Parts: sequence; C-alpha cells; structure tokens
Amino acid sequence: MANPPSVRRRRADGHEPDRLSNLSDELLIIILSLLPTRMAARTSVLSGRFQHLWKASLSVDLTANQYTNNETFEAAASSAILSREPSNSLLSLTLDYAYDDSNMPYTFFTSLLVKARSLGLRHLTIRSNFWDFHPIIPTIFSIDSLESLHLPAINSEILMAIPSNATLPQLKSLSFFWAHNSVEFNQLLSKLSSVQYLGLEMYFTRSFSLSSQTIRKLELDVLGCSKMVEFFGLSIPSLEVLVFHLKIGQCQSLPRIEGDMPFLTKAIIVLEGLHKGDVGAVDHLLNCVSNVEDLSLSLDIKDSAFVNEEEKYPFPVLLEPGKAVPDFPNLKHLDVKMCFHEPNLGSFIALLHHSPALESVKLVHKVPRFTGRKRTRKKKDWVSKLPRNVNGIYNYLNLGENKKELLKLLDKNVPLLGVHITS
Repeated sequence: MANPPSVRRRRADGHEPDRLSNLSDELLIIILSLLPTRMAARTSVLSGRFQHLWKASLSVDLTANQYTNNETFEAAASSAILSREPSNSLLSLTLDYAYDDSNMPYTFFTSLLVKARSLGLRHLTIRSNFWDFHPIIPTIFSIDSLESLHLPAINSEILMAIPSNATLPQLKSLSFFWAHNSVEFNQLLSKLSSVQYLGLEMYFTRSFSLSSQTIRKLELDVLGCSKMVEFFGLSIPSLEVLVFHLKIGQCQSLPRIEGDMPFLTKAIIVLEGLHKGDVGAVDHLLNCVSNVEDLSLSLDIKDSAFVNEEEKYPFPVLLEPGKAVPDFPNLKHLDVKMCFHEPNLGSFIALLHHSPALESVKLVHKVPRFTGRKRTRKKKDWVSKLPRNVNGIYNYLNLGENKKELLKLLDKNVPLLGVHITS
C-alpha cells in the first residue's frame, strides 16, 4: 500500500510537515486561548510569528504556584495583560494566587483588573487559599462588561467593600463560598439583578432563606456543621434547574426545606448522612420539586459509630410511612440511588403509582458503609430487593423507556411487600 503524501514528504526531507504555518492568525489565537497561559507562552520559541501571538490570546490563566516567586509571576502577568495591545480583547481571566496575605500585591492585582476592564473582560475567576482580597473588590465590581464571576469566600468586610452603585448589568453567572446570614446575601443578589446562574457553597446557619426573581439555575453545596439547622427556604419563582447537595453533620437532622419553584423542570438532589427521623424532611423536599420532568435522587444513610438502637434496623428514607405520596404529573426521567431494602422499595413502588408520565428509570442500590459499632441485624436485612436485571445483578436496573418491563420485574418482588402493581 502506498504511503500518504504527508508521510512521503516527511521521509524525503527528514522533517515533520509544518501545518501551523498554513493557519491564519485568528485561528491560532483561538487555539492558544485553549491552553494554560504558561504553556501558550512557550510557543514563542517556535518562530518569530509566535513571539507575540500568544499575547493576543482571548483567555489568560495565571496560577501563582506554577512560578518560582512573586517576581516571575508578575512578569508573566505583565506580558500577558499589561503589555497587551488595546485592539487585542481579553474575554476570560483566571487569577489563582496561593501565597501568604503578607505577599499579596494588591496594587499590582488592581492594575491587572483595570487593564482587563479596558479590554472588555467578560469572565473573571479568582481562586486562593483564604487570602483577604477586599482591597480589589471595588475594582472587580466596576467591570460592567462581566458576564460571569467566580470568587472565593465572601465575608462581611468584602460585602462592605462593594460599591453601593455596583450593579454589573451584564452579569449572568455568579459563584462563591458563603458563611453568613441570608439577609446580607439577599441584599447582594438584589444589586445583581441580571444573575441567572448561582453556584453557592455554604455552611448552614440557624436558618437560611434565598430569594431571587431572576435565577434560573441554582447549584447549592451545603456542608454540615455543629449548629442545629431548623429551616431552609428557596423562593425562586424563575428557577428551572436545581442541583442540591447537603451533607448532614453527625449530630444534626435534615432541616425542613420550603420551596417556591413553580417552573422547576430538573432537580438533582444528593443527601448524605440521613438519620431515621429525616424521612419526613425528605418527603417534604420531594413535594417541593414535584413539578419536575427529570429527577435524580441520591440518598445515603448515616455512616457513623453513633447509631441508636432503632437505626440498626432498615428504615425508610424516601417517603414517610402513613403520609400522602407526592404526585409527579410531569416526571419523565427518574434516577434513584439508595439502599433498596424492603421499606425503600415499597416507597419507590408507591412513587411509580404517582408518576403517570414516566418514560425511563435508572435505579442503583447503594450498600450502606457501616463503620465503628456493628449493626446487630444480619447483613441480609440491608440487601437490595430490586429484581435482577438481564445480567443477573441486583445493584443496577436501567430499562430505558420500557415502563411495562419495569412494572413486570417489580411485580415479581411485590408480594414480599404486600403491594400489587397493575400496568
């Protein structure tokens, strides 16, 4: 078989063919924008053409720990931003600074942000290890062209540094870590009235209420703490997608969660560390998201040596026994990961009865990881009661859109639960 022309050329002159030279500057700049700035800068050794081409990259990513000291970091930042031609727009900037606060070059960072503002910056990410960046907050919130903003932890001092007239009219995406009360948080959101995506990591306070008229997608990552939480409210009438991850502390219970989310279509809910008494709060949360078309649930029970006598036996975590089952009139796709022992499988079957539009189901049995004190009941009490799938495995059941097949398989195990399903 004859070799392709490119291989023949390489063998003839001993060199790889230079395909980069045939690309336009515009296309090369797009390619360089996909590389970390430190790597893009190394292309300057390829030819004279590349010596300044990387400086026109649409994206700059500056990570301080990739440089030996402050001086080399600032030199790289100066080349990538401060010396940039005004005609070369800068759309995305990431500043990752992990040095001590005492070494923080506030004046230099301010000059970088001022220059980026003049270049039409749209996306800004700042990462660090707990350095206090409130001196540069006024400059950040003066960049009216910003469309997305990611910040590390925000405290009261930083909130006070935000100019009272700051609105960031183009800002659509906002994410940061929060550990304060909801009054201050909602005041911040009221200033940023164009935000449609909110990513929030936070510790629970005694109670927390989030209110917004514009947010369409919310990602909440709530870390457990020692305080007992009683209430968590979500009043977000425009919300369409909810991603909710909550890790319950060892001495906590799942708080009561209230929600006003009439247009919610998709919910991903991950709850870790559930106690026996948390099933009522889980049930109430399901009622808050009952309008969804796509629902993913991951429910993990408490994994601890501090287990009371009742929690040594299988207990329900999906639906509260004796209470009305929530209706899911629009639910089409359901993904559930939990321990499918008898009580939970019975709850799931009841949920199927109240999901008339269901098209596809994926079920994953999660074996509890019991540590410390051993549960006194036999291990078989916690095994999956799901019917075997085509591979003869209990852990997975993914049947796509064949609802009748699902009902038929579950019906084989239903007599164990005293329940009967008809298709």
